[in-house]
Amino acid sequence: MPIQALRSVADRFDDVLRHVNPKRLVGEIAKADRGFYFRYFKGYRPDQIGRGRIKQIAQKEVFADPGHELFANLLIIHWNEANAAMYRDIVMHVRAINEDVEAIERIPPERAHPIIDDMLAKYPREAFYLCVRLNGVRFDDDVVASRLVRGEPAPESPSRPTSDAAAQP
Repeated sequence: MPIQALRSVADRFDDVLRHVNPKRLVGEIAKADRGFYFRYFKGYRPDQIGRGRIKQIAQKEVFADPGHELFANLLIIHWNEANAAMYRDIVMHVRAINEDVEAIERIPPERAHPIIDDMLAKYPREAFYLCVRLNGVRFDDDVVASRLVRGEPAPESPSRPTSDAAAQP
């Protein structure tokens, strides 16, 4: 799942990488996966490892098969921590639908549009798009494409009268 999430935002990976603390990431990898640490970081001083090196490793370990699940997960965790307020807000919205967020199969468009409207009022569209993709928020793909990629407004709800219909007697 984290590998697919990062692959879905491959064209915006630099925006994800901007929020990664390389020194902390190396420390976490050293504790969690010694083999990975020795393969990519042994012999380097932690302060010499930058985002460029992390990006090179990601090209091999995230964007190529089979992918390294722990490395991808850590990158997403770093992004979520840097955008903690946005992450908390989307979790709050999704929990309002179902307390067990993992049990949600799909968020229908009629529920998605008010959530997106609220989030876009608080956060930049590009950052919210990354939040949705990296955290697997289960909006329909066409809703994500129209609202977050193309930046289109929410469609008029059939329950709300349009201004033309309201003007007629």
